[in-house]
Amino acid sequence: MDITELLKKYVNKETIDYTLSKKEMSFLIEQSLQTIVYPLTHNKEYKKYYVSWVLKQDTFYNLQEEITNIFNDNNINHVYFKGSVLSKIYDDPAIRTRGDIDLYVNPNELDKAKDLLIQNGFEYEFDDSMHHIGFKKYDIETELHFNMLDLDAHKSWLKLLSNPFELCDNVDKSLYEYKPTYHLIYCIMHFSDHLRYGAGLRYLLDYYYMFKKTEIDMDLLHKLIIECNLTRLYSNIINALRMIFDVDFDNTIETENVDFFINYLKQFGIHGHAHNETSANAARYKNKFKYAMSRIFLLDRNYRIMKYPKMGKHWYCYPICLLFHWVYLVTHKMGSFFRFLFGKNKNKDLYKKLGV
Repeated sequence: MDITELLKKYVNKETIDYTLSKKEMSFLIEQSLQTIVYPLTHNKEYKKYYVSWVLKQDTFYNLQEEITNIFNDNNINHVYFKGSVLSKIYDDPAIRTRGDIDLYVNPNELDKAKDLLIQNGFEYEFDDSMHHIGFKKYDIETELHFNMLDLDAHKSWLKLLSNPFELCDNVDKSLYEYKPTYHLIYCIMHFSDHLRYGAGLRYLLDYYYMFKKTEIDMDLLHKLIIECNLTRLYSNIINALRMIFDVDFDNTIETENVDFFINYLKQFGIHGHAHNETSANAARYKNKFKYAMSRIFLLDRNYRIMKYPKMGKHWYCYPICLLFHWVYLVTHKMGSFFRFLFGKNKNKDLYKKLGV
């Protein structure tokens, strides 16, 4: 049975008499969709996948509540996003598996938020990232974001999400919640970024529930889609939802066959594959030489701090950072950098067709 048929039957609350092959079950696990099988089949063989996530989801929610209590007590504005929010709009939260808790705080409150989490038993884990730091408690990862996106993202995206709280409603003291349309546009941005490395079918299930269960301002969405250069990708998403779920969430989008798009999503697990960074960046940056110079000379301060946390913050350490960085590039990255600058990106046409 085609896996997309299973998705359609699940959202329509149908049950089937079917035993999955090992290959089919492995595929669903890679796609983080294994939890749909037990509700679909009521086969006890698959119950463990479902029940484990009933329990895990409760643990996630309890930890979110703990974080919110800490931040509310200390007047730290924060907003959750991605799986922390999406799981609650699914018909059954256990179906929406996730790997961590994502939340945002203002950069000027990051140090205070970090100290409070450590004081309350969260273990700090350095994260090699320009937009979040990581913690762990009860064996659950928490990503505390001080930027919603990597600073290499499109300027229009960074501008829109420069102050997330302007796009939110206040729901409880210092806890905020994204307005559904803005959360949707962020999720499409996040999806776009993942597509370069590979992204799975579960993203489409997320969009299905976001359109079905939340109040999307379609006029605003259309405006944002154009402003953020996401028109092609958005069209692919709407048409994929039509093809899989037989539902039309936006009748302004021309109907097209997007089998190529769905098949691409089938090729990768939910987290994709770790293709060489330069291959993906070749499609992202219109001026490859400008990008290369920024990386060779550490021109972006946030990138410099990410690479060299202790020295990167201080302007007088810049020459030392540069020396370390050049040695690293020569010994580790020379080959891939030349391929990036002068090689042909075989995936460029595909990325354009995907809309990224």
